[in-house]
Amino acid sequence: MIRPFACAIMLTGATIIPPVHAADCETDARAAMLDIAHPVPMRQEVTTEMAGQKIQSAALSTPNRRGMSLDAAGSPVSLWDGGSFYTTSDGGKTWTLLREQSAQELAAQDDNFRKQAEHSRDIACDYSIDLDGKTVHRFSLKYEMIPAGTPVQSTYWVDAQSGFPWKVVHAFGGANPSTITQHNTPEPELEIPAPDG
Repeated sequence: MIRPFACAIMLTGATIIPPVHAADCETDARAAMLDIAHPVPMRQEVTTEMAGQKIQSAALSTPNRRGMSLDAAGSPVSLWDGGSFYTTSDGGKTWTLLREQSAQELAAQDDNFRKQAEHSRDIACDYSIDLDGKTVHRFSLKYEMIPAGTPVQSTYWVDAQSGFPWKVVHAFGGANPSTITQHNTPEPELEIPAPDG
């Protein structure tokens, strides 16, 4: 569960979108998809729907590829720091390294993200719409994850001024379809703990 969840978090993007009169739908949508280095630290309230079940969780993440996932009760479950992924069995008091990616693996992952965006299709854009009283731009794209080939439709609701991604939905197809919905809140003072304490 950690790797798909982490990938979903990394797929979350934000970018400052130009005014509607200068908008280029496909360019803007692909930029929103690719900009995984979101502008500020954030808290993500996450709903995962799979096989008739709905799982509530949360995540904390910062622009420098660091983050931590929490269970429904708010207890730490996993932590990632660049390409290192950790788990905990005691609520975050101690961490166990699960997997570590090399610099080459991280570079290949970033390259795959770019390829996914380049080959995305059925792109739709709605500029300056309302989301819970906020003016946002909504972008939707379909693509296949590389290398798995899983079909995905991702939709981003980004702030019209700051580019902050207030909401993101990833709908995964294939043999085991699932949907991950993220409602995000800026947390400028957020710091992710170091796994070594």
